[in-house]
Amino acid sequence: MSRRATLALVSLFLGVAWATPARAQAPAAPPSPAASPADSLKSIGTEALGSAEGYAYNPMGRRDPVVSLLKPVSPDQGPKTRRPGMEGFLIQEVALKGIVKTPKGYIAMLLGTDGKSYFVGVGQRLFDGVVTAIDATTVTFRQEVTDPLSTVKSRDMKKTLYPSEEARQ
Repeated sequence: MSRRATLALVSLFLGVAWATPARAQAPAAPPSPAASPADSLKSIGTEALGSAEGYAYNPMGRRDPVVSLLKPVSPDQGPKTRRPGMEGFLIQEVALKGIVKTPKGYIAMLLGTDGKSYFVGVGQRLFDGVVTAIDATTVTFRQEVTDPLSTVKSRDMKKTLYPSEEARQ
């Protein structure tokens, strides 16, 4: 075989090899407008809800993910004015100084931030909670949670006469 024939065969072979992928990579047909992803999502949403305007978020105890965490608190949930005396103290502000047993049950002696001592019984109201139980060594409070984003609206807190017992709990 002559050199020219070999060269012609190689060039023909290479030409065929390069032409085959070009045909395989031909541009695909454009998608039909009825099958676009946006339209299919719209149709799914309207089938499930009836219409796009009729949707309402149902939190079911969860916070709304769209509401900003930095939003201002509404006036009815904001800080209240404090009353004088025991009803003006936060639970964290009072210190348990003693518990007295009476024929009707126990009463607790709490020290307020004003330096005065107050005797309280079960049901006594404080600024952010109420006394729910008193026994020989502890006073139990039900504190109202004021965080607008919290799902829990109240929690129980205990104050003990002996701080070492409080650390064990």
